[in-house]
Amino acid sequence: MRRAMAVFIDLVIAVAVILGPLIALDRILVAASVDDLWLPSAAAWPLAFLLLYSPLSVSRWGGTVGKRLLGMEVVRDADGGQLSYGAPLVRHLSNLAVNTVPVFVIAHVTVTGLSPTRQGLPDRLVGSRVVKRGR
Repeated sequence: MRRAMAVFIDLVIAVAVILGPLIALDRILVAASVDDLWLPSAAAWPLAFLLLYSPLSVSRWGGTVGKRLLGMEVVRDADGGQLSYGAPLVRHLSNLAVNTVPVFVIAHVTVTGLSPTRQGLPDRLVGSRVVKRGR
């Protein structure tokens, strides 16, 4: 349940960080009568957030804001060390893929629930695990 709450916190952050600047940009572009910048900005900003927020947070601080607020961190399974940027990026993108397809969601929840270390499919893919912070 704690992981689900962390995801919810991160989704609230994502909505605020993505929509806030895009709404402000829309207002500015409408006021300036500039229409050709909207589509590239509307595509680039969410993509940048998608590729940076979770992977950078995990590689730099051990977890996203949601995970850290709830006392969790993502570590290397082998030695409990911090992950570099590549592994969290692959973990995040595979997590998005898994959670997009309903059959994969069921498999992911089942695997996570049955795993003694509570590792989901993306964690197994990159050799990471989510632990209580300080362990």
